[in-house]
Amino acid sequence: MEFNITRTINQLVAAIAYALDVIDEGVNLYHSWRVSIFASELAKSVSPDERKDIFYSALLHDIGYLALPEHITHYIFTKEDPAKDPIILSHPIIGAEIVGQIPNLSTAAKLILNHHEWYNGKGYPLGRQSNEIPIGSQIILLSDQIDFLIRDDFIHNLRDLERILPSWSNERISSHLAEAALSVLKNEEFFNEAKNERTINNLFNKVRLETGEIDIPTSVDAIGITCEVFSELIDTKHPTMIGHSKRVSVYSLLIGLSMNLPHDEITKIKWAALLHDIGKLGISKSLINKPGKLTPQEYETVKLHSIFTREVLETVTDFKDIALIASSDHERYDGKGYPFGLKGDAIPIGTKIISIADAFDAMTSHRPYRTAISSIDACKEIEKNAGSQFDPAIAKGAIPVLRNLTISLT
Repeated sequence: MEFNITRTINQLVAAIAYALDVIDEGVNLYHSWRVSIFASELAKSVSPDERKDIFYSALLHDIGYLALPEHITHYIFTKEDPAKDPIILSHPIIGAEIVGQIPNLSTAAKLILNHHEWYNGKGYPLGRQSNEIPIGSQIILLSDQIDFLIRDDFIHNLRDLERILPSWSNERISSHLAEAALSVLKNEEFFNEAKNERTINNLFNKVRLETGEIDIPTSVDAIGITCEVFSELIDTKHPTMIGHSKRVSVYSLLIGLSMNLPHDEITKIKWAALLHDIGKLGISKSLINKPGKLTPQEYETVKLHSIFTREVLETVTDFKDIALIASSDHERYDGKGYPFGLKGDAIPIGTKIISIADAFDAMTSHRPYRTAISSIDACKEIEKNAGSQFDPAIAKGAIPVLRNLTISLT
């Protein structure tokens, strides 16, 4: 199994940043992408040696916000006081802890930790000031603030920016950075491309290619670690799902081992299971956590998460197989599933395994719409649906594994 580890991790970071900014079905704020575009251009001029770290830090700078009920931008738009919600104040700390787990992103974690510190000491969470704040963090803060002003319809063109930036000098950012920003962002075409949702995708890919990639060590399971970190993020958006992706991954791994599948095949299944719900980042919490039965229209909306999962994972060059495995977990052996109505042998074996593991965990976990059942009863349901929902041969092999589980995963 050949993977370009550095390229895969860097592309995964860009993919998760994109997914985190989806606030409603089909609506993306492009907040992290826009901040990373501005930050990379500023870094090229102000701190070129740190450009890669600054770019990827900017992509993940708000990754700690997911426990909030709304997207982080909501709290800026409504002008709510960050001090009223400790999660807002602590999201740089949470983000730094998350990103610090990914191999070779410790510098990015440090920049994320400090990205809401103000030059005059009135920022958060640590109240640092002046040269205590890394220049990369100041660049991310500035890029972040510019995007907020664009969204608040406060900045329409470069003249508006030229009017505002001097007032931030030695307040939010250093005077040196304020001056450099005016010089870097004076390109009207670049500024307008970054603002426009129709052109930001091409601009982002151009800036990412020019910025380059952070080298990732090959001596550790960097891809597996990164998938696990991002699986925790996926589940965090929907609190009732905490630990779901990790459990599905472990159950799938055990089933794959019991079937004597090749190591590489098991690895793909494990990674696909960790990321199989990434598309749910694009589905509103109210639908995922609805206590009652979904309406037909709501059900159709929830089903979109499978397509979104495939679209996001296919942006990772070496994840084409994994994208298919992860996004097909709601297909049925009898062809009555979604999103593509695959049937029988057209469904990847990894998907068939994940489908059983996913259903088992769903049945044995408490959800807003029903209480959990025992492992024994869950296995009976799997056996009952073998040949229709599940591949009968895989169900037969999986049931002894699932029935005799003695592990406890949170």
